[in-house]
Amino acid sequence: METAPRNTQQPVPGHVRPRSVALSVVLWAFGLATSLFLIGIWGRTVAVDSATIETAARTMIDSDRATDRINTWFEEGLASAASLDSATASSVVEAIEGRPQYRQAVDSIVDVFIESLFAPPGVTTQVDLDSVLSPIVPLVDGELRRRGIPVEVVAIEHAMGDAGIVVLDAGEVASVAAGVADARVFLTQVVAVAFLAMLGVGFVAVSLAEERPAMVRHLASRTVLAALSYAVILRLAGWALDPGRGRSPIAGGAGVIFASNTQVFLILAAVAGAVTASAYWIAVRTASPTVDASDVGQDEEASGLVSV
Repeated sequence: METAPRNTQQPVPGHVRPRSVALSVVLWAFGLATSLFLIGIWGRTVAVDSATIETAARTMIDSDRATDRINTWFEEGLASAASLDSATASSVVEAIEGRPQYRQAVDSIVDVFIESLFAPPGVTTQVDLDSVLSPIVPLVDGELRRRGIPVEVVAIEHAMGDAGIVVLDAGEVASVAAGVADARVFLTQVVAVAFLAMLGVGFVAVSLAEERPAMVRHLASRTVLAALSYAVILRLAGWALDPGRGRSPIAGGAGVIFASNTQVFLILAAVAGAVTASAYWIAVRTASPTVDASDVGQDEEASGLVSV
């Protein structure tokens, strides 16, 4: 009896199945959607974190420039109220600017400035200059007496009371503060679109895969690795731009933002890891053979017949 020849035809080297090509493109699209989702949800978290934004804005304001501007304003007010020449007023300010009371007053003015940047529309931020500058009056009075310049304390208080508004140059900080609300809305849209894209592209990838549970585990594992990678990258970026290492104020502010809220990636990685573990458990349970008692009896009976 002749048997039909077996099909010994081998696949042509270099031949690529359309299904494999489609799956590769789908996986690339899934990776892109995952990146957009992770960055978008992290950015959305940063945008609603007012403490981080304010800290970054404070870092972006050059403290030396702010101090110089306040010093100039104080010198002009002191020279006008106490009838001092600009050189004398400047030397007095230079003598007291290193004192803790003066530094505290400067920090308080900068705090109010930062608060005004993030105040809701229609809300006016005011500073009580009398309470902020009153600790400086004894310093100025003592410095003037040391130089032999007779100036009444009332005149010094009048100079501070009529100081007016200190105008600080916001520079890039103003643009950051103005764009926070718009960025929050935009990133919310990015997160929603990217999440829907992940679901849609992931469904297509599972449909194209020969082993669907394995593809679910693969997609979840890729999400875990992507989340952990972004957490490490942003932490390193924040460390590289650390303002404590003497970088520029703008770089320091960016470092504060990059290093913040990276726990979001860890939470997303944990969620994706739970999905991976669940898919693996389901696959193991599905692949486990089930033994039927009737089958065992039939096997034993067949074994007995063969042995006879």
